[in-house]
Amino acid sequence: MRRPLTGDRARRLRSVVDPPALGVAVVTAAYLSVFLSATDVVGGTGRTAVAVAVAGGAGLALARHVGERTAVRLTAGLFAATLAGYYLAIPASRRALFSVENVALDVISLLTGLSVLRLALADLWVLAVAPVPTFLVGYLVGRGRQMSAAGVAGGTLGFLVLTGDAGGTATLAGAVGVALAAGLSTLSMPGGIRDHGDTLAAVLAAMVLVSATLSLLPAGAAQPWALDRGTPTLESSIEADDEVEVVGPTRLSPEVRYTIESPVAANWHAGSYDTYTGDGWVRSGEQSPLEGPLDGPPGDATRANVTITAEGESSSLPAPWQVVDVRGPAAQTARVDEHGTVRLAEPLGAGETVTVESRVLDADPDALRDAGTDYDPAIEDRYTQLPASTPERVGERTEEILAAAGAENPYDRAVAIERYLREEYEYSLTVRKPDGDVADAFLFEMDAGYCVYFATTMTAMLRSQGIPARFVTGYSEGERIGEDRYVVRGQDAHAWVKAYFPGHGWVTFDPTPAAERDEVRSARLADARSAGEPGVDVPASEPAVTSPSIVPESGAAPAATGAANGSAATGDDAATDNATTGADAADRRRTGLTRGAVPGEPRSGEEDSPLPSGETVAYWLFAAVIGVTGARRFGVGERAVRAARLRLPRGGADPTADAKRAFADLEYLLARRYRERRAGETPREYLDALRRRGLDERALAVGEAYERAAYAGTVTRAEADEARRTVRRLALEATPVVGRLFD
Repeated sequence: MRRPLTGDRARRLRSVVDPPALGVAVVTAAYLSVFLSATDVVGGTGRTAVAVAVAGGAGLALARHVGERTAVRLTAGLFAATLAGYYLAIPASRRALFSVENVALDVISLLTGLSVLRLALADLWVLAVAPVPTFLVGYLVGRGRQMSAAGVAGGTLGFLVLTGDAGGTATLAGAVGVALAAGLSTLSMPGGIRDHGDTLAAVLAAMVLVSATLSLLPAGAAQPWALDRGTPTLESSIEADDEVEVVGPTRLSPEVRYTIESPVAANWHAGSYDTYTGDGWVRSGEQSPLEGPLDGPPGDATRANVTITAEGESSSLPAPWQVVDVRGPAAQTARVDEHGTVRLAEPLGAGETVTVESRVLDADPDALRDAGTDYDPAIEDRYTQLPASTPERVGERTEEILAAAGAENPYDRAVAIERYLREEYEYSLTVRKPDGDVADAFLFEMDAGYCVYFATTMTAMLRSQGIPARFVTGYSEGERIGEDRYVVRGQDAHAWVKAYFPGHGWVTFDPTPAAERDEVRSARLADARSAGEPGVDVPASEPAVTSPSIVPESGAAPAATGAANGSAATGDDAATDNATTGADAADRRRTGLTRGAVPGEPRSGEEDSPLPSGETVAYWLFAAVIGVTGARRFGVGERAVRAARLRLPRGGADPTADAKRAFADLEYLLARRYRERRAGETPREYLDALRRRGLDERALAVGEAYERAAYAGTVTRAEADEARRTVRRLALEATPVVGRLFD
């Protein structure tokens, strides 16, 4: 016959199956799902799952043997050890970039929207961090401290919300879990709902508030309190620095962003991204100061001096790939990231100019076909990454396309994929963002999209075949307004693909269909000119006759089109393009196909309302009500008033009342530090009892002033003022920072 469990084992088992533990399990599962989603992108899901399982089990097992202070020390030690292991795993070249200032900036960045995927060796960072809170949660559950465990799990999830990695579902699940733990804990207390219903109601109201936040405001700290401004723009993602989220419908902006003087007509490269998340892109790695010219592409290249003039404030540096040097004042603060992109530390102001030197790859297609697959291991590992959850059918469909094209080398494979996407899919700005993996959905569920969809899909397809590729953003060529001069508008913002070839470097491929994109962009610009929208032209770009039939694109003047772009009029002829692709000529032809309609600002008649929506107003009213109610329930306002009065006392007209108020404030301070005055205990007895516990002798004088005021009514103005000053001094000394000044 099985004997019933008794003692510590029974208590530990009851703590695990205690109803509030269900809420703890929900919020723990929520933050672990975010960590595992990150490892799905960067790898290491299996080992992270094992690590958190071991950590949680260890915490549960130690609950009966280790005190809480020791457990906290163990947690801190575990955290320090795992972070040290992560630091040592980073290559020495990257560790050289670490400094107290950089680490502090990274921490601040994480708390204000920097995804953990941006960190170096993000898989090892997750492996180092995820087990730590799980250990503490397991320990607290084993001790029966369910609400504390829910607080640790909720705090971890809150951190991931701040980084922007926790989506709406995970955040909502966490809020429900914390509320569930609080509710079940309340029900299990003596008196239950009757005695603790108000606390439970406050927690549930907070849960409703979080739910409203998730439905009305974007998740993550990247823009946590922004109002809904309508359809987003792709250009904003280019300026979003280190992350690109694939969105649904987008809009066009015909406003001029740059005037560029360049002897080379090409896509103007602004940034590249290496980590594909399934629904967007992240640029990982650190930046370092630009200390002298970069080497540039390993193959043959043409040097080009390019001058960029910002027509409005801009943090981008759009120029032909690859910028190897910066001249002028901007050179003092220019930085280079791990992908070879030169970036500005300070944005350019309107009218400011910067000159750069670019080395533009110049390789023959036959040379690219012969480049082989002897990739640098670091490049191959970084630029063939795909999320573990990427459906296998993406690679299978790619193999079918390549087999049908008879493509046997990486260059011909890239050309075949580029041609397939151009020919089989249409261009559209009004698409619904798909659920799940973007590349998979675009290949199998969609029939149209814009450049982000095309470039994302081609990059994923290349990577599925082991070909290093990266997602690139910037601007297409724009409108040619003179000899080697171009006007670049917001609607020229674009995304394309670069594939790596040993001995040559990164070669441009653009799978986005050109003809439809150019048509949409031209129509938008014509509409803007007809409507008299400001900022859509510079003096050299203003047309003599504004007409929808005018196509003010790159090489807009008919006589200049062919010379500028290698026959842009026929640039979407895939056969011609693919026969002559490669190096500078390839970039220029593909540039003729990348002049895409990528949205910027609202169209005429689509201006955003300057007022928040009714739902947003209702949300803030609800938040205010909950805040005021919670503050009253927990005495926040009263404590704030008392704290202010303690530290900034003002005397009244009646010294007797001031002396009594001074003692009441003193009693509040002593209750917080020692204990409350017991029923029937006189002020003198109370102070004498605390005196044996180290009470400051100055408090006795305040008690004496109170006795004279309360019992004799003979306290003087000077005595009352001195009592008030004494209490103020004691209150200030009790404040940790201020107190050190009195030591």
